[in-house]
Amino acid sequence: MVELQNVTKKYDNGTVALRNVSLKIEKGEFVFIVGPSGAGKSTLLKLITREEICNSGRVEVNGYNLSRLKRRQIPRFRRSLGMVFQDFRLIPNMNVYDNVAFALRVTNVADRDIRKRVPYILGLVGLASKAKAMPEQLSGGEQQRVALARSLVNNPPLLIADEPTGNIDPQLSLEIVQLLMEINRCGTTVLMVTHEHDLVSRFDKRVITIDHGTVSNDGEYTGGYDESILVGGGFNENE
Repeated sequence: MVELQNVTKKYDNGTVALRNVSLKIEKGEFVFIVGPSGAGKSTLLKLITREEICNSGRVEVNGYNLSRLKRRQIPRFRRSLGMVFQDFRLIPNMNVYDNVAFALRVTNVADRDIRKRVPYILGLVGLASKAKAMPEQLSGGEQQRVALARSLVNNPPLLIADEPTGNIDPQLSLEIVQLLMEINRCGTTVLMVTHEHDLVSRFDKRVITIDHGTVSNDGEYTGGYDESILVGGGFNENE
């Protein structure tokens, strides 16, 4: 599903964001990715979504070797991913139904299929009664559920959630993660990046810790880390 083999990513300014990282996420797993600011989490996601290319090593996602992916193949590859972000990214002048349907319309899905798929997904995330509501009429937690519905409507095998609870309160954060767990139980692989230690510690799931551009822990949650050790992000390979 997701595999990195000896991956190093160095930026033009000399910052080595990831150094010799190897990891494998199997189909159907739920994995938390944690680590201090600047540790390399964002770079890891950019490699997995093909926003960046590694300098050495291999990145394979959903059967695609991303270093060899041609530009014209990138849109098709990205349709195999669902993405949820901290800032929701809803279209403000579209209601809930149309925000979710938009993800299908841009890929030319037939209207009859949209009419079947969208209500099903809204029901899955507990928003069946909010289909006609505008984003501004929703709570933060409800907006994140719309974003989650939109990411799922194409039935992607892999869902990537990048700090999905960053803009909502602790109780709603717990509800969002519980919903992600339900989605995972239905067969979707879930990769969630978060800095919320208390949230991670509530769930018995695999945790990958990125620290100074390397995998410092892969397995059970081992507790917090010192955010002060990485100020400014990344590290220079000459240090």
